Amino acid sequence: MTTTVRDAATSLVGVPVRAQTYRNLVYLALAFPLGLAYFVGLTLGLSLGVGLAVTWFGIPILLATLAGATLVARVEAELSNRLLGTDVRSRPLDTSGGVVAAAKRLVTARRTWLDAGYLLVKFGLGVVSFAALTTLGSLAGSLLAAPLTYSSNFYVGLRLWNVTGGPFESGRLVVDTLGEAVGVGILGVVVAVASLHALNGLARLSGSITEALLDEESSNATDDVADAN
Repeated sequence: MTTTVRDAATSLVGVPVRAQTYRNLVYLALAFPLGLAYFVGLTLGLSLGVGLAVTWFGIPILLATLAGATLVARVEAELSNRLLGTDVRSRPLDTSGGVVAAAKRLVTARRTWLDAGYLLVKFGLGVVSFAALTTLGSLAGSLLAAPLTYSSNFYVGLRLWNVTGGPFESGRLVVDTLGEAVGVGILGVVVAVASLHALNGLARLSGSITEALLDEESSNATDDVADAN
């Protein structure tokens, strides 16, 4: 029982010193710019490809977009494996049998559309990750900075993008003594630890979604179940 309680306490407060925590933060920080790039590239390519499908120009654009989505999905799988410790198994793009056969497989394969769907989902995950990082980081950072700024002319409130003269202040909360500043700093430590746990949970959720959509073995198992039914 004592060992269990000690392990739980270590797991709870040891999150700031675990390397995996910072790999998770790097993954979450990259999610928004990468997700935005994927969303813009995919929607632009598909729009042009479908819109110009009646001409000879549309088909190559559409095929290039789908092939690019598949290749980028492989990169995302590797990024998740390296930073989040997932085990997403993927296979390279099959180009055997000639251009026509490869193009047909690309368009008709369920894997292609799962990859494209994942890239769209990645944009949503990126928005959530960005909001979580900025909100929790701003809150924890402002509280932790209170002991250093409470008596200065630098404003370190909980609101974003506002810097004015005055003590540490947020709404009705005004910190202008050393004791109050230390108390707010201790609260900041608690908030920072809780925030890291929340961000780790978000990273694990992102990894689970990546495994569900991009793992080749999971996809094959789903197909086998569907065929059996």
